[in-house]
Order: sequence, then C-alpha cells, then structure tokens
Amino acid sequence: MSNKGNTERAAQRRDVGAEEIAQAADALFVAMRRARSAGAENVGGLSLAQVALLDPLASEQDIPVGRLAGSADVSVPTATRMLQQLEAKGIVARRRSPEDERRVLVRLTAEGAELLAALRARLRDRQTHAYEAFTPAERVQLVTLLRRLADLVSDSGD
Repeated sequence: MSNKGNTERAAQRRDVGAEEIAQAADALFVAMRRARSAGAENVGGLSLAQVALLDPLASEQDIPVGRLAGSADVSVPTATRMLQQLEAKGIVARRRSPEDERRVLVRLTAEGAELLAALRARLRDRQTHAYEAFTPAERVQLVTLLRRLADLVSDSGD
C-alpha cells in the first residue's frame, strides 16, 4: 500500500481544523497563481496583473477603464498605466467614449485577442492535466466544494 494512500485514508478518518484548511487553500492559491503567472510570461510576457486586466475583454469590448480596474482589483491610475503599456505593445486599443469624453473605453486588438486566447488555452491545458488525476466523482465533489467555499469566503467579507 502506498504512503499517499495511507495519508489520504488517515485524513478521511479525522476532522481537520481551520488552520489546516487555510494552509491547504493557501497552497492551492499559490500554486494556481504561479501556474497562471508562468503561463502569462511564456505567452506574450504579460504580468499576472495585466492578464487580470485583460480577462473581461475576452467576452466584451469597449469596457471603461474604471470597470476594468475594479475587476482586476487595482486603482484606476494603476490600470491606466498598465493599459498604456499594453497599448504600446499593440494588445489593446483605447478611445474616448462618444457619449462622455471623460470616459476611456478599452478593447482588445486582433493581436491581443489571439494572445489572450493562447494564454487561456495554455492555462486550461495545464488545469485539465491536473484535474485528470481525480476520478469523475471526485471532480464533481471538487467543483461543488470549491464553489461553496468561494461563496462562504465572499459572504464572510460583508
């Protein structure tokens, strides 16, 4: 019998405390951030913050800078600086809103859309490879528990 199997069975027989759950969650978040960051650097040399800023543009164009900043959890001045860098690389295009000249709208260029699609595909491939280590039943349970945990963590911040 493998040591991993023994450890898993021992963990199932005992209850785990908040500290152990927090450590496991932290390890997962760090691993996911590293994987996402490595993927971004290998596809286009983008930072993780830049990818977070671009993500909403994959499904919608002409998004105001303020909304992009909020979704990436950065300040508007920081988002503006990052978008200037991304525009210089030909990844995004910015323009003034025709309805309100104070608002700047952002969209992906064709090159930016290709880059973001490649980045997302690479990330999904890595995730799929990792998830294949779970049985179908474990994957269903994992999705259920992760969504529940996300909801609980979000609710606890109120």
